[in-house]
Amino acid sequence: MVDLGCGTGFVSEYLENCEVLGLDISPKMVEVYKERHGIAVLGNAENLPFKDKSFDYVVSNFSLHWTDWKKSISEAIRVAKVCVGIAVPVKGSVSFSSFPFPDEKDILNTFFPKEYKILNIEIPFEGLDLIKFFHYTGTANYKGKNKLKTRGELLKLAKSIKGEYFRMLFLKIH
Repeated sequence: MVDLGCGTGFVSEYLENCEVLGLDISPKMVEVYKERHGIAVLGNAENLPFKDKSFDYVVSNFSLHWTDWKKSISEAIRVAKVCVGIAVPVKGSVSFSSFPFPDEKDILNTFFPKEYKILNIEIPFEGLDLIKFFHYTGTANYKGKNKLKTRGELLKLAKSIKGEYFRMLFLKIH
């Protein structure tokens, strides 16, 4: 199995009795993954460095929205023998963010998965803790149109944030 956009290995922690190879575009995340879970490679999900059908399963959790999702999902399908499982946040996630989350209809109409589910996953943080969460996940690095310019603006926003969620699309592609 390969975990695309493996990060620190959150998904691998839940995959018992599986040999999982992590792949991430960040050298730092590859090193962290190696320390925690073993084998990881530096690579881009849009152009996977693997032969066709080289893994039984391909998974990706909360990372393909950072990529050209059409290329990344196509690559996942190319290297999977059996199945691809993907969880990706879509439009409607995080009301205050200008992040360009993909539209679930675009994904569904491109890949026509036989199995999918859409869930709103509540973010268990509010205020400054939520801002720290976005900084930790890298979302704070997005250079969108609503970029905050001052510490005061950030603190004002942090006080107003409550009950946010990610609208998640879960896909299973055979």
